[in-house]
Amino acid sequence: MTTATTVGVELGARRYDVRIGAITPAAAAAAIAEALGAVTGVAVLVDETVGARSPRVAPLVAALAARLPGVKRFDLRGGEACKTLAEIERTTEWLAGQGYDRRAAVVGVGGGAATDHAGFAAAVYLRGVRFALVPTTLLAMVDASVGGKTAVDLPAGKNLVGAFHQPSAVVADLGFLATLPPRELRAGLAEVVKCGFIADAALLELLETLPAGEAPLPEGTAAALVARAVRVKAEVVAEDETESGRRAILNFGHTVGHALEAASGYDLLHGEAVGLGMLAALSLGEARGLGTPALTARATALLARLGLPVDLRPRLSKEVLGRVTVDKKRRGGAIKFVFCPAAGETKLVDVSPDEIAAHFLRP
Repeated sequence: MTTATTVGVELGARRYDVRIGAITPAAAAAAIAEALGAVTGVAVLVDETVGARSPRVAPLVAALAARLPGVKRFDLRGGEACKTLAEIERTTEWLAGQGYDRRAAVVGVGGGAATDHAGFAAAVYLRGVRFALVPTTLLAMVDASVGGKTAVDLPAGKNLVGAFHQPSAVVADLGFLATLPPRELRAGLAEVVKCGFIADAALLELLETLPAGEAPLPEGTAAALVARAVRVKAEVVAEDETESGRRAILNFGHTVGHALEAASGYDLLHGEAVGLGMLAALSLGEARGLGTPALTARATALLARLGLPVDLRPRLSKEVLGRVTVDKKRRGGAIKFVFCPAAGETKLVDVSPDEIAAHFLRP
């Protein structure tokens, strides 16, 4: 295999590796074939936008077909449009029509929406088949493809229907980033920022050295950023796979972020919304004595340097904050909110939606 960094997600008998680097299609196919083992067929689910944009998709599918039986490609609607129950029905009907059985497997190729879709389809088809992921965006590499949380959206909010279903392998081929639009690349950096705030303060210092705006990432930097972010997530997931405790810290910025994202009709990219959500969490944390103005200012400056939106308050309305009440992290009348008192530290606190609304809608 091409030189790559490997990060293990340690889940006992269900452990798997995340391979990170400039990985050739042949090497990616070899890693996936080894991880899946004996299969009767493989459905390769490809985000149609990535399939049209990246020259790496067709060689990957061909390399998989050279190593595995019954390889067939099925294109998903691009981006968040594939994350609906109707689209899951379309995919699973196709899987059934192709005759894939319980010993078949799925390989998802695309950004976070496509990897969520592929994982959820694998979780529910025939009550669960194996799957592997080839994330093609920075956001998917550092977040969506790792940890086994799969889901689709409802009109009421993001990721409200899903399942925990761990992949057999994740291959993060950094070559896909060469054709990633600059806006999507920068949005992915927001999830790296999140990892810095919740568990790796030194990662923030590395991010603060990146070129401002839409300048390309320096050579070698992408690999280091992805590996460090994946290590943070892998360590948290290994400790708390099903989000019964510490894994909730990975939701830093997501409570308000998901509400903003859904309210925008998904015109706001996930990473952009999470960045704004982190500023919301830091602001509310200040009011509760669980943060400092200096930390909020640091986050604002870093996100702005990375080309991400920081105009939080003009985006908040009763409608947006009303969506917080259907957040999947709600427990009864309260929401498990992630605060960051200092870089690298977190605190989980139950907060009422009324308190959140009062803080952000005050004159």
